[in-house]
Amino acid sequence: MRSVVLGFGGLILLLLLFFRLSALQLWRGEARLEVVVAGAAVLFFCIGVFVNRRSLRSQAATDTPVAAPAAPASLSPDAGAAQSAGLTARELEVLQKMAEGLSNAEIGAALFLSESTIKTHVSNILFKLDAKRRTAAVQAARARGILF
Repeated sequence: MRSVVLGFGGLILLLLLFFRLSALQLWRGEARLEVVVAGAAVLFFCIGVFVNRRSLRSQAATDTPVAAPAAPASLSPDAGAAQSAGLTARELEVLQKMAEGLSNAEIGAALFLSESTIKTHVSNILFKLDAKRRTAAVQAARARGILF
């Protein structure tokens, strides 16, 4: 975040300097206003293209797919035990992913849900299983036979 703020601050500084220099040129009568504005437009267009390509490259580098850990066979759910605990089908899926050790963001990516939706499901799971932490919820689910 700091680099973005500093980058835009630098661009604003360059813009101010550019217009200050262009004002001096106009005062002398050596340059036309259209040329100065066109030059500024081309300059900032090139800077925008450069910044966009750079951010897309860094985003592509961070978005490389990471293989999720394979789910052990012991995580197959018992639907009857899950219903007795009051868990919905989606909460059961989230609980399985929690047992695999995935973070909220990874669970959201795997189930095609937003991270805030996953947080809501995790909160509901913790409440329904009377647990204070994710690991305690997984342990409680295994003890009740929801997860094997």
